Amino acid sequence: MGRSISICPQIDAKVLTPVPGVALDMLILVAIQALAVIVLAKFLHLFLRRYNQPSAVSQILAGVAVGGMGLRKAIVHVDVDNVEDMYGNYVACARMIYMFLAGLDLDLAALQHAMRRCVALTYATVAASILVAAVVSSGMYGSMMHSPVKTPELLAATLMLALTNTSSITVTRVVSEMNLTATENGRLVVAAAMATNLICIFGDGVLSSTTEAKEKTQDLYRGSPQVAKGFLTIAIVGVAVWLVRPVVTRINQRNVGQHHVRTWDLALMLLALWLVSNVPQFFGFDGMPTSLALGLAFPREGPAARSVTDALAPSVNGVVLPFYFATLGLRLDYNSMSGAIIVPGILLTLLGMAGKAMGAAAASKYLNIPVPDALRFSVLLNVKGHVDTMNMKFAKSEGVWAEQALYAMIIGNLISTIIAGPVAAAVLRREKEAYATRHQAVESLGEEEELRVLACAHSPHAAPGILSLVELLVSEPQEQPAVHVVHFFEVPRDRSARSPSFHQRGRDDDGKAVPDAVTQMNTVVDVFTRATGVCFRQIDVVSLGSARDAKVACRSAGQTHACLLLLPCYKEQRYDGKMACRLDERRQLNHHVLEGAPCTVGLLVDRPYRGTGVSFQVPSSVAPETGKTVLHPCSDRAVTHVIAAVFLGGPDDREAVSLASRLAEHPAIGLTVFRFVKRSTYDTVTSSTSRAAAAASGELPESSRHDQGAVDERFLWRFYENYAAREMAMYVEKVVESPADVVETLEGMAGMFSLVVVGRGGRQPAELMAGLERWADAGGELGPVAEILASNESMEMGSVLVMQQHTVAVAAPGCQ
Repeated sequence: MGRSISICPQIDAKVLTPVPGVALDMLILVAIQALAVIVLAKFLHLFLRRYNQPSAVSQILAGVAVGGMGLRKAIVHVDVDNVEDMYGNYVACARMIYMFLAGLDLDLAALQHAMRRCVALTYATVAASILVAAVVSSGMYGSMMHSPVKTPELLAATLMLALTNTSSITVTRVVSEMNLTATENGRLVVAAAMATNLICIFGDGVLSSTTEAKEKTQDLYRGSPQVAKGFLTIAIVGVAVWLVRPVVTRINQRNVGQHHVRTWDLALMLLALWLVSNVPQFFGFDGMPTSLALGLAFPREGPAARSVTDALAPSVNGVVLPFYFATLGLRLDYNSMSGAIIVPGILLTLLGMAGKAMGAAAASKYLNIPVPDALRFSVLLNVKGHVDTMNMKFAKSEGVWAEQALYAMIIGNLISTIIAGPVAAAVLRREKEAYATRHQAVESLGEEEELRVLACAHSPHAAPGILSLVELLVSEPQEQPAVHVVHFFEVPRDRSARSPSFHQRGRDDDGKAVPDAVTQMNTVVDVFTRATGVCFRQIDVVSLGSARDAKVACRSAGQTHACLLLLPCYKEQRYDGKMACRLDERRQLNHHVLEGAPCTVGLLVDRPYRGTGVSFQVPSSVAPETGKTVLHPCSDRAVTHVIAAVFLGGPDDREAVSLASRLAEHPAIGLTVFRFVKRSTYDTVTSSTSRAAAAASGELPESSRHDQGAVDERFLWRFYENYAAREMAMYVEKVVESPADVVETLEGMAGMFSLVVVGRGGRQPAELMAGLERWADAGGELGPVAEILASNESMEMGSVLVMQQHTVAVAAPGCQ
């Protein structure tokens, strides 16, 4: 091997580091490369992020650039083979660490909701890739392999793994960084990538074990120590994964009320996770599935998950992953590059894309997605990363192909990963356009569509009402996507009083230690997560004024693709039962959010000191234990909450009834819908249901089918058929003559309902709004009906939820 002149002649080649088998020169090389890669990738990403390119592309390009500097030859004592081994060990460790965090961050409920679609896409792409590999394997003998192959079957099996495999770490990183995990399609791609990677890891393990067994003995199960090691690994890992939840739950109980666990507890958890993840590596298998399983089994609630995430995430995102992606370019040997290597690399990429595209296109009809979108997903599922190069030792040792195939594989992996950047940007652009142009309202959701909710809270005292409402909206917690909770908290205005961490305990007037606002919110969220089964994800944001907070709330709703944004109302109940606006900033925040929200908005006027009935301060699963239950309005079954919805007309009131209908699907809810009708316009001969049936069947004149009244009639007819006729809700029409009748009916709801859902108004029938101007002027953010209910100072009045339906902005013709 040729060597250049030493630039560090004073370094002895025999000097070793405390790490066994690792030379000091090699560590110096890796440190220099890591530093150069991280710095260069930062500068490249400043340019590429303008085009929505993921950071992985910048880091790979930085690795290619740094790898061409010839640092290996600049340091004389570095052995190229030892560097390759170090890269391989680093890649294996980085995969284990990141996949644990990916499993911990994975939304299990959303994954279960998409399980059927994930299985279909995975099965189709894997089957198509295997078919392509089987067809082309017979022609691969002389094209890129320069050594004789033992058996054609072994070549076909290895090629199947190479073309089928998907780098789950690369796909997960790209999709999560571009915030595509908030969409159904993004989660589908991540789940399919993980499933495909796991299938190929299992296939590689079986292939290597059976090949070794055949060489040693004909009796597979008695003569192969590798097979015995495989079963032993499965047993050890299975027990460890089963123990994760009870052990971590115990640690959470020891650190209850804390933001983070104790240092010793954190150190023991990290050590245990590392040892268990390395068990497969010790027996000669891939440790990535074990790390993923540990992350999936790790409880999301409690200080343990926060401590592990905060300890690992900064270093993983800042150092481990950048160098992980860069090593793909650092492993290139530019002196060996030739057409005999580049052409097969491109060929492997095209074959992999062909197999994935065939499978995705075949599954697109079943998945109900357009074929162009399916083809984009196939490009993302063709990303290889390091997964193929990690299996090259086995292929080389078995004589499947020569060392030149390693560089061809690296070329193909580079191409597939770099191509995935623009494709991911196209998917992101399409998802943003679809969200912006779609009617993000509860009324528009189909029966099988998921309801994505974003909740906001100013303090731990305002959170229980919002979280209880979210729980009641979820009929099946095991399939509900994670609900993000944006917590706005204030920091001391005195800069000297600020600390780097907002999780320090303060002191009350008596000198006792009390947790800070963030830790108190952590406790509330953890309690509701454990009690309800709904996954709440807390986002802490420093409050910087109503205008900025509103932008954060609206931006968070867009990033999470929320259909419903829940926010506490500025009206708060005092201890004496009176409703008051304590902070004008809260009122301005409500106003700004109502103006700029990209989805439906719900303002909750919570009454935590209500005198009768069950409070919204505890989960519904806990409330029945207090014995406070009432009868359902349509049946004899006991429910925890009896709620009402008020309908006058217009989109906001339709949204209120739609949300109330979703609440009625919860077994703890009984619903009554009140429709107000003006006596002068009320048809005493034809009932409301008959009018609605005529509107639904199209018997109304063509000119009146699309006006607001006809839309309201069709909506109420669907509600009557789906809920009232099935005794899931009660429908009542209230005939009124004057504004006093409206006010009297609304105020009469005190003591009857724990929650009243109303529309904000502004688009309601004028004949019903006449005479309510005083309340309309007083409650500009709420509307007259909500203002009447929210201003009622009776201790018996329930909470009020004010709904404003999202309106899609449509550009006028000629204004393109």
